[in-house]
Amino acid sequence: MSKPVILLVDDEKSYAKVIKEALEINGVEVLLAHNAMDALNLFQQVTPDLILLDVMMPEVDGLSLLRWIREHSENESLPIHVVSAKAQSDDRKAAIAAGANGFLAKPFTVQEMRDVIGQYVPLSPSSTS
Repeated sequence: MSKPVILLVDDEKSYAKVIKEALEINGVEVLLAHNAMDALNLFQQVTPDLILLDVMMPEVDGLSLLRWIREHSENESLPIHVVSAKAQSDDRKAAIAAGANGFLAKPFTVQEMRDVIGQYVPLSPSSTS
């Protein structure tokens, strides 16, 4: 059985690395993109089971990328979850209006992340440390 694939799009490389490692412990394959163009290139090569998308990125912001994916993807049911430190009510509404399935505010706990991701992809049981 193949692992679920998550495309993580975030320009903060150290943060993205930590999240990638946390997800891989839960039995998920993670593809990293640090900007919208890298994300598009990966997206055209691989169909992920879920996209986790930051809003604040250089050049092309996450909501613009989200709208592009929604307009050009044949997979209308592809879950895309916005993950951002910009978490005011208007930010959340803008993400949903752009086509996000949900919103996770940074910073978040590993359990909050598992709860969100578990809605879309199967996770292996978390190990106790």
